[in-house]
Amino acid sequence: MVNLYAFPSWVILLFIAAASALFFVNSVLYYFLMPQTEFRHLGRKCLEGSSLVLLLSVAGILYEAFLDGLNGIVYAPATDFWRYSTALAGTVSALYWIRDRQARSLWILAASILLWPAFDKALPFSLILALACLAWRLGRLLPQTYAQYQQQLTARSIQTAVDCLDEGILISLEKGEPILVNFTMYAVMEQLIGTVVRNANIFWHLLPLCGSRPGLSMERHGQDLLFYRASGQAWLLQRRHIRFRQQSGWQITAANVTDLHRLNRELARKNEVLQERNEAVKEALQHVVGFQTRQTTETLRYKIHDLLGQRITILQQLLNNPAVSDYAKILPAVEDVLSDLRRDAEVHPQERLDALVTTYRSLGVAVTIRGSLPADTRQAGEFVRIIREALTNALLHGQARSISVTFGTARKAALVIADDGMGCAGPIRPGTGLQAMERRVQDLGGCLHLQTKPHFTITIEMGEDYDPAHDCR
Repeated sequence: MVNLYAFPSWVILLFIAAASALFFVNSVLYYFLMPQTEFRHLGRKCLEGSSLVLLLSVAGILYEAFLDGLNGIVYAPATDFWRYSTALAGTVSALYWIRDRQARSLWILAASILLWPAFDKALPFSLILALACLAWRLGRLLPQTYAQYQQQLTARSIQTAVDCLDEGILISLEKGEPILVNFTMYAVMEQLIGTVVRNANIFWHLLPLCGSRPGLSMERHGQDLLFYRASGQAWLLQRRHIRFRQQSGWQITAANVTDLHRLNRELARKNEVLQERNEAVKEALQHVVGFQTRQTTETLRYKIHDLLGQRITILQQLLNNPAVSDYAKILPAVEDVLSDLRRDAEVHPQERLDALVTTYRSLGVAVTIRGSLPADTRQAGEFVRIIREALTNALLHGQARSISVTFGTARKAALVIADDGMGCAGPIRPGTGLQAMERRVQDLGGCLHLQTKPHFTITIEMGEDYDPAHDCR
């Protein structure tokens, strides 16, 4: 580079600045290339490294020439060794990686050749061309590399987010080649199969064979597979056909349903307790019915039938309602029969009637009240007990959804209870409920009439000339 000593100092400084700027840009390119797959090859690393060393040596040699000019030195041959070394390194690395056109190694090869001492006669044009070749390469390669870096950064962010999910995810092409798999799915594979399977189709077809493994059981729910481990852990695996990027593929998910499985087992235990309580109630009722021949216990038996029939009706309606899942709220309705017997004599008839209407309306039964209870407390209390038994029978036997209760203002037709149920096609066989109603009406000095077609209607008359020996039905 003898010719450089003939140039003014500002020209050499200009070349140093250009070489330094290109070195900085090449360093940025090196940074964006590091995380990419193609940069894992040693040859590509050597190519970019030789480009950096080439620019660094040019800046160093120019700086030496600048200092020599300031000191009056005409030429320092010591820099020739660095020139030969860097030019040779750039030439060899460019030739080695010349097969990859996207790396644009031809520009590094041209710059390396122009920096050989044989082209010193063409200075400063050879140096300008060498720097221009490197600058052109960086200008074409840097935007492309940055775009690839951004795409890989987005892909890594997606992969990181998917790896943080508690649900296992495996997305593959139609033939099973995986596109996206997270760590949770790898863990599920290890637990169920004992190894990691790369092909999604093979993995799915191996799953049914794992149900016979020790400590592992499997249930089929349609196309889904539910696995139980001896430790209590449960996994639900599902496979769905999907389309993405104009391609078809598969999505396999693995959800940890351990808590849901535990809740289902607790619900099953509560159902067993409920059935045991029902059996206990039935036994208690049969025990009470055993004393029906004794006159002194008839009143108690009728009350038990009324209240328990109402509770069983409420229980049946609640169990038939799919929206009810908390059975702990149902059991008190059956357990509080005896306490209701004590309250029955203490609560005012109008309050008991209002509670009945509210309860049945909450069960979806339209109960309509017309008129008001009699002023006589005893008669009003018996009417409420009759209404309670009639509502229970309308739901249990008639499957009614609408019931009307009408209180008369005259002596006759003092109470009419009508429903929209199925009625009764054949003769009526009076059970405990009807017997209780007849007994109460007789005690009040009234008459009970039944109409069974097309719907069930109960009419109670309270005439002064009523003859108890006459059959009012």
